[in-house]
Amino acid sequence: MSTRLKTLVVLAAGAMLVAACSSSPGGTAAPSGAANEKIKVTLLTKATGGFWDAMIAGAKQYETDHPNDIELTTNACKTNDDTPCQIAQIQDAVTKGAQAIVISPMGVGVTDALNEAQQAGVRIVFVDNTIPGVVPDAVAATNNVNGGLAAGEFIKTQLKSGDTIGLLEAVRGVPNLDQRIDGVKAALEGTGVKVVIGAQQTLCDTKTGATVTQDLLTKYPNLTAIYSACDSPAMGAVAVAESKQHPLLIFGYDGDPEMAKLIEAGKTTATMAQSPFKMTNLGVEAAVKSLKGENYVKAIDTGTTLVTKDNAANFTSAWQ
Repeated sequence: MSTRLKTLVVLAAGAMLVAACSSSPGGTAAPSGAANEKIKVTLLTKATGGFWDAMIAGAKQYETDHPNDIELTTNACKTNDDTPCQIAQIQDAVTKGAQAIVISPMGVGVTDALNEAQQAGVRIVFVDNTIPGVVPDAVAATNNVNGGLAAGEFIKTQLKSGDTIGLLEAVRGVPNLDQRIDGVKAALEGTGVKVVIGAQQTLCDTKTGATVTQDLLTKYPNLTAIYSACDSPAMGAVAVAESKQHPLLIFGYDGDPEMAKLIEAGKTTATMAQSPFKMTNLGVEAAVKSLKGENYVKAIDTGTTLVTKDNAANFTSAWQ
């Protein structure tokens, strides 16, 4: 090989090395197009309507505010207890290349599907509630321990020794829903108020709430109050109280605008309002930051607000 040809080969090799090293900081070539790729985030809510629509709006608002950051897909089942549906949606999200799943999990039935998603490298962020058996990358939810205690402390001011309150459970075994009940029970200990539990879980359903309330009134004719871990069953209790002309004090937990209207009308007493919009807005943010390797808050408390007749007007138009 001539001296001139050797020189040209050396120069060409050097040019290729410089090009490779200068393609990204630190001498490591960046993947082609990676800087412009959007992060694929899938939001899975249990159902649609009301609370869930506010969740969807929160995630979509993040996408609107960060148009270059994410590609958002949303999905939901028809009912909030259709575990096979949610399992299928988790698996579908993984198949379609989701890098993060932001989810309100239905219960322990979806544990295996979520663990498999994590093993495939998908970030998992819980919103509204958690489930045992899965360690998420972040949680954005109400602190239901504090919320339950706050609900109990208010209820304590409305009752006296000798009164009886019926508690309407939502979905037994789901920690955030159980904590709302446990907080009220703890706050009422030692007050002389008798606490009784509805025999049937309500699944946060209005009609079931009415049925459980009816059963409690049959068993305890002098029932003073009802507290529900969700607003919908509490609203079901209103219909029963009215049909029997029974002066029940009715308390809920969620912040449903329809519940706020009932508070304004004097048909219910109070609720603890959550912010489903914040849950997903901040939950998606946590997922994005996790994937970008940025610092982020892993336990996000989206707060609660006690809603009574004094401030109910601020909660009647839309979920917060």
